[in-house]
Amino acid sequence: MNQQTLTLQQNNIKTEVLAGMTTFISSAYIIMTNALILSDAGISSDAAMIATIFTCAVSTFLMGLVSNTPFIVVPGMGINSLFTYTIVNSMGLSWQSALAAVFVSGIIFTIIASTKITPILMKSIPNNLKHAITAGVGFLILFIGLQKSGLVISNENTLVGLGNLGSKEVILTLITLLIIFILDLRKVSGGILISILIGTALAIIMNITSLDNLDFTAFNINEFKNVFLNLSFRDIFTVPFFMAVLSITVVIVFENMGILYGMLGTLNKEESFQRTFALAGISNMIAGVFGTSPTIVAAENFSGISSGGKGKVSALTSGILFLLSLFLIPVLKLIPNSVISSVLIFIGILMIQTFFDLEKGDIIETISIAIIITVIPLTYNIVNGIASGFIIYTILNIASNQYKKVSPAMYILTGLFLLNFILSTSM
Repeated sequence: MNQQTLTLQQNNIKTEVLAGMTTFISSAYIIMTNALILSDAGISSDAAMIATIFTCAVSTFLMGLVSNTPFIVVPGMGINSLFTYTIVNSMGLSWQSALAAVFVSGIIFTIIASTKITPILMKSIPNNLKHAITAGVGFLILFIGLQKSGLVISNENTLVGLGNLGSKEVILTLITLLIIFILDLRKVSGGILISILIGTALAIIMNITSLDNLDFTAFNINEFKNVFLNLSFRDIFTVPFFMAVLSITVVIVFENMGILYGMLGTLNKEESFQRTFALAGISNMIAGVFGTSPTIVAAENFSGISSGGKGKVSALTSGILFLLSLFLIPVLKLIPNSVISSVLIFIGILMIQTFFDLEKGDIIETISIAIIITVIPLTYNIVNGIASGFIIYTILNIASNQYKKVSPAMYILTGLFLLNFILSTSM
């Protein structure tokens, strides 16, 4: 090996390492944000953070070593809301049963990804309805962020109203959100993480949080044993469990499918799709075992790709950094909800942008889109929104003698969602 080749390889490795660091920095906020949402399902903050870290690290290592891609895998923002607010808080499953639903969904996902079902599914649901689901979930996450920040509060007359704009917590949320917007507009790498750090520093100055709360002895890694392998299959033959598996599978399959096609296309590695897609399914099985919400191939990977990440070195770097973040959990716990709420609001806005990807369709698609986007946030239930939109889409196409426009898979999904509504109302 000559000196020129050696130097080139060293430069490539350096680029990959820096890309992996960039991807991690861009996505580190997920550790805190996911824990905040999972805590509403009854999972302790410490346990949720550890489960999130281990799931991200193991799944990312797997992605790099098996598929030689730079992708990190993380609990999805939006799908964690489905896990907590729909499956646990609305459908009534325990978080242990919800973890089992995540695991089963991962098995189904992996089977789908390993067969010829994938291209069939890609064509089964109209693109506009897929975009509507993402936008609807975005409105839900935005609303959750507004509530947790105190910007929106309950109101006896109008259900919701404007919060106290003079409170320190609300002011901190607004300032942090403004910083996020500015850094995003300036294309600053790791802008969300930088905003969180600035927001936390402001929280200390404003006496919202205190460095006196920084206690490395208070962090209990033994909390992890409360979620690891704590999935429960006792509800496996119930309607809520079946619908939880169905809804998780639909969301994670199509979300991962869309993200992966875009990223692999950018890397000119389209031939690796099926293997990478299957690994995304396996990562959801890992999530169920470790004790966190369903995973997706992170959109933040684009930051690493734009920095030159192309292969496994980038993924391995990100995975190592996730593991090292275990030692920072006591520091992460200093971050107040007001700061994390600003991140949720920003993520919601980013997801709502999908609305502008909608193609001009007929009145039936317009009605279905409106129902999906409206029902998801107003009922705090992602499944209700998807089901309502799918059912009305299918019924109106049949009623207008356009039944051939509806794919066989859509008929099946519509039937299952209808069955769920019937059984839910009769119970």
